[in-house]
Amino acid sequence: MDLDNTTPLDTKYKVSGGTGGAGIDPHHHFTPEEAAGWPTLRAGSRIHHKPTPPGPWLVCFMVGNHQVVKEVSSDSERVTLVQAGAGFRAQIG
Repeated sequence: MDLDNTTPLDTKYKVSGGTGGAGIDPHHHFTPEEAAGWPTLRAGSRIHHKPTPPGPWLVCFMVGNHQVVKEVSSDSERVTLVQAGAGFRAQIG
């Protein structure tokens, strides 16, 4: 799975799910303090992440106080964080 940050801001990210994963509640709003220990995805960069199979997985991005959660069903997908007006959204493809 590729994670792509096309925004001008660094983001924290977390991938959850798969076998034995604790999971992310898609309705839970993380605080910046909770996300502080997550890995950083730099502005304008892409990383390859190998999630624990089987999926689906939830990818959570945290940009400041903005949280974006996207469900991903295939480990070959690309999840792209994009700026959407004053907020952010994630898209697959």
